[in-house]
Amino acid sequence: MSNPSRQTVAWVLGLPALLLLLVFFFYPLLRIAGLSVSFPEMSWADYATVFSPVNRAITVRTFSIAGSITLITLLLAYPMAAFLNHAQGMAKKVAVLCVVIPFLTSFLVRSYAWVVLLGDEGAINSALLWLGLIEDPLELLYNRAGMTVGMVHIMLPLMALPIFASMRGIDPMQWRATQALGGGVLRSFFTVYLPQTFPGIRSGCTLVFILSLGFYITPAMLGSSRDLMLGNLIANNVETSTTYGLSAAIAFVLLAGTVLVFALLRRREPSPEPRPLVRFFTRMLGLGRLAVALSGRGWARGSGRAGGGGRFKPAWLLNAYGVLICLYLVLPSVIVVIASFNGQESLAFPPQEWSLRWYEFLLSDELWAEAGWLSLKVAVASTVLTMVLGTAVAYAIARLPGTRSGRVMYGMALAPMVVPSVVTALGAFAVLSDMGLFGTMAGVVIMHTCVSIPLVVVLMVAAFSSFDERLEMAAQSLGASRWRTFGRVVMPLVAASLLSALLMSFLHSFDEVVLTSFIAGTRMMTVPLKMYENIRNQVDPAIAALSSLLILIPFIVLALQALQRRRGPGDQAGALPGV
Repeated sequence: MSNPSRQTVAWVLGLPALLLLLVFFFYPLLRIAGLSVSFPEMSWADYATVFSPVNRAITVRTFSIAGSITLITLLLAYPMAAFLNHAQGMAKKVAVLCVVIPFLTSFLVRSYAWVVLLGDEGAINSALLWLGLIEDPLELLYNRAGMTVGMVHIMLPLMALPIFASMRGIDPMQWRATQALGGGVLRSFFTVYLPQTFPGIRSGCTLVFILSLGFYITPAMLGSSRDLMLGNLIANNVETSTTYGLSAAIAFVLLAGTVLVFALLRRREPSPEPRPLVRFFTRMLGLGRLAVALSGRGWARGSGRAGGGGRFKPAWLLNAYGVLICLYLVLPSVIVVIASFNGQESLAFPPQEWSLRWYEFLLSDELWAEAGWLSLKVAVASTVLTMVLGTAVAYAIARLPGTRSGRVMYGMALAPMVVPSVVTALGAFAVLSDMGLFGTMAGVVIMHTCVSIPLVVVLMVAAFSSFDERLEMAAQSLGASRWRTFGRVVMPLVAASLLSALLMSFLHSFDEVVLTSFIAGTRMMTVPLKMYENIRNQVDPAIAALSSLLILIPFIVLALQALQRRRGPGDQAGALPGV
């Protein structure tokens, strides 16, 4: 019997994942659209409420906060990515770990870390009081400033890593060539370096902006009631109302704004010239003339035509900045670990009494044990399902490059990454309720699988695309079927990417709180849900102990990746940058 065609194999492999997404992701979005207009009555009353002065102000605030978080994160992440790119040896490894470990750490833990840092008895106020700089604690928590600090801390790795990946692909000889031709630092940066890093900037800004739009956990933990965002408004309406038309209308407005912004940010520009946005800021700020002037002075100084004193070396400034950002990323976790050994009933830093009582409490408490066991079961089940479906559709996409089928599959598989999590959660809430899966483990596992598939697809498409297809052809020429070739030749050679995808999928499911809070009901209490519930009620010292245990997970992930690379060369397509 002859082997099936490549197109047939691709569709057979990709169809299960696409069907799952159609039923549990795309259909819920249509369901939201229907609820927002009270289908089939077709009433626009809920949209009129959405655009009332109060809700319109919340909408504007949501997009402005997301925009400001994106801009601040970009300004902090770009020089940090440059520091990562120029660091060498052990310094580079340590710096990359300082970015990757927070990236792999639960965002709920990182938000809680800022509660410990910014509270009245937190590390910052305690240090200022001890130094005598203040007499009363500063109000650093439950305001816009505290919320911004926490959100930027969470988003910074998501911005820095794509930009770092773009910088790694730039030939260093280009920079030296511009210097040899008389280009100074600023002129070389704006005309040569910055345009080539624009793909990384665009990817980072897209991720940060979209995720910031759907945030409601971190604003609820660190912000005030005046900083209410659309995600918080949707969650509050679902909790307090039995009619979901208004929540659906809010979610649909949020979704429409997200798609519009995504389309603008992802628009392709084939011109090799500097991007319009770069040209605009260069012209408005006068950076072009300044760059030319400084370039001329630098060339004259370097050629001996101008006298002058010592030479300023920006590398020192870049290194100092990189160290500060590394401290900003890592210090909150360190403070939480120290605070977890507090022996008092209330959380304070530094601890007045040192004890392991809260670790003992976690290990002996039945409610925490049940939550941990449930989280583990959900994460394992969804990871297995995600790996099977995600790897299959990723292989199909990689084997249909440049075709319409491949583009359709890729777009559908990545769609859950584009839609704000609170919108996905509301749609899942409506559909799972109709199907009788609300509050069940099956429903939670299915939805965790849907939102985890994009992570596996991104990693595995890169791995399969970098795989030499001639090895498959050689195996088939020796009589192996397509299925035998896939199992015996392809899969072992992408083992490193498979491990990375498996670990990322597990972490994503174990850490999921927004989606789970909508669909788990009252009978299912995972670790993130119990953490969030306890944090909302009080700053429980037991959370610090649990957070310390969760901080260990990234180290375990990186250790497993290192062990996999040590056992064999494998593939590096799915490895984290610089790790």
